[in-house]
Amino acid sequence: MNEKIFLQKIKDEFPKLEWKKYKFLDHGWDHFAIILDDKIVFRTTKGVSKDVEGLLYDETRLLKYLKNKISVGIPNYTYISKDKSIAGYNILGGKELSPSKFKKINSTDKEKIAKQLANFITFLHSTPKSAVKKFNVPVANPKKDYLDMVLNAKKLIFPKLNKKEIAAIEKFFTELKTTLDYDGPNVLIHTDLKWEHLLWNSKKKKLNIIDFSDREFGDPAIDFTSFWAFGDKFTKRVYELYRGKKDAEFLNRSKLYFKKIPILVMQGVIEGYPLSFKNSHKMFRQRFKI
Repeated sequence: MNEKIFLQKIKDEFPKLEWKKYKFLDHGWDHFAIILDDKIVFRTTKGVSKDVEGLLYDETRLLKYLKNKISVGIPNYTYISKDKSIAGYNILGGKELSPSKFKKINSTDKEKIAKQLANFITFLHSTPKSAVKKFNVPVANPKKDYLDMVLNAKKLIFPKLNKKEIAAIEKFFTELKTTLDYDGPNVLIHTDLKWEHLLWNSKKKKLNIIDFSDREFGDPAIDFTSFWAFGDKFTKRVYELYRGKKDAEFLNRSKLYFKKIPILVMQGVIEGYPLSFKNSHKMFRQRFKI
């Protein structure tokens, strides 16, 4: 759905809505977004099949279920088109919790953020399987994901890397393969709790969390993946406060998942996602200490 069609659909579906300015965002992996007057955000999937469009509607239903059960703020979709292909909500307050911004936050507020994240993840992971099934949450397939990543890395990324970088990734794949041995309980996970999806309202001291489009039924350690960007101490503190089921390799798996992100991003760039290969390659070298 291009910008003009998307905007016209909003006008047709919600004729009472008025705005003076808008911003079209197309850099997301799987969604387009339009922000109206910095107040309302509308989203639509980049796919065209009914199955893909249904994922957005299922997301709105899941969030409605979660809304009054958690303390952090999450999107409350109040605008849903008749065909369920677009949906919008009032923008949540707060600014993206980038690592640079996080460093400037005082220790008291960092503790509040850790507690709110731990409480959110604990509740999310305790969601009953009946709800997971009701809202059509996709079931993770780690073996397939692993094999696909290895194949795509060799085909797409290796030709762009030097021998040292290739060797580092091959060694990493051997380490990552151990995560396939996880046989603990699967749970409802957000899967993408990176800083762009964490909004900190410094006035209200409240955390808001957005973008549940990649939700899955899978390994709980995945939801700790992106916290390593805030440092070991913070990640371990959230883990300490987390009340879900833990195992001896929990944090080790999340560290491996953290290292694989730049590999997936580099693959995505080569496949056409509007991101920078230079930046993703830089991230790779930083996380692999090359």
